[in-house]
Amino acid sequence: MRNRTIGALGAAALMFPAMLAAQQQAAATQQVHTVKQGETLWGLAQAYLSDPHRWPEIYRLNRDKIANPHWIYPGEELKLPGALARVTVSVKPAPVKPAPAAEPAHEEPQRFDAPTVFRRETAIQGGESVSTEQAPAHPTVCKGEFVAAPFVIAAGGPADAGEVLKDADLSPIPPSPRTPIFKQYDRVLVRLPKGEAGAAGQRFLVVSLGPNIEGMGQVVVPTGVVKLTHVPNGNEAGRADIVQLFGEMNPGQRLLALDTTGISSMAQPAPVKDGREATVKWVQGDPVIPTVQSYVVLNLTSADGVKPGDQYLVFKPRTRHAEGGPDDPEVAIGRAQVVRVTPFGATAIVVSQQQAKIEAGAVVRNIAKMP
Repeated sequence: MRNRTIGALGAAALMFPAMLAAQQQAAATQQVHTVKQGETLWGLAQAYLSDPHRWPEIYRLNRDKIANPHWIYPGEELKLPGALARVTVSVKPAPVKPAPAAEPAHEEPQRFDAPTVFRRETAIQGGESVSTEQAPAHPTVCKGEFVAAPFVIAAGGPADAGEVLKDADLSPIPPSPRTPIFKQYDRVLVRLPKGEAGAAGQRFLVVSLGPNIEGMGQVVVPTGVVKLTHVPNGNEAGRADIVQLFGEMNPGQRLLALDTTGISSMAQPAPVKDGREATVKWVQGDPVIPTVQSYVVLNLTSADGVKPGDQYLVFKPRTRHAEGGPDDPEVAIGRAQVVRVTPFGATAIVVSQQQAKIEAGAVVRNIAKMP
């Protein structure tokens, strides 16, 4: 028995260097991609992971480099899931990104002035034409974030909405008693919203109803976008393709006209000090730990002068101790950018996070305001 034990220990001692070498080799061959012009996390996830929806996996590996997942910069070397060969691309180095302000109470707004999509321009220097790269103008609020954002309307939900009726394709398989869950590119039959004649190619927003927030109104949660392919004639149903999915889409969900007007502003929010404070009233999905890209509803409305693009600091207020001890200082938790505003509430998306404490009841302060 003693000899067997010695033998096993000897074999383990021989295996350990080989295991260590294998681990070192895997670390040395960690797949790295050098960002080039025009690239996004969505596109990298499609290219390397065959699924653009897996972009958070790349983001989580590179949180030390990426402050905001919407913006990656030429020259950044991003780690990718897996242990594969290194991929390098020769590009100009990225401009230095501004460091956050030291005082969280007066934090500077997030800068979005160095995206990865560039336009080439020609300038005259010393009598010679020189090609330069300039960051193009981008809307302050991303269209995709606006469309997918929950929003608050009057209690009871949208009036005169249409409806997603059922699958438009005939199947030889008997229907399941369970409620169908549609997939992207499925064809569905729809009833258009009241007053909508519809046109081929027109897009509609599919929504479900969230909670009623006391004192505010009804939360409406987008689940996807459909494109009309067959315009209904008379009392017949229309036919549409599902072109985007944000959540679970089922028959019976409501259909609204898709309106993206009012989100094309190129202006940047200007810093403000001692801005208005408000409260997070609802976090979409009730996640255990809300994080970047989570939507939150604030108890602010269009009547308060809130605009898409305004930025808010989520923070824990300074805490005073009754027993006379030193006060707990204010703690910055994260940043959120307003993406949609109605007369009943404002929806913001979390764009950066320092603490895992974004929750209903959290306090926010306006730190940057759109003109």
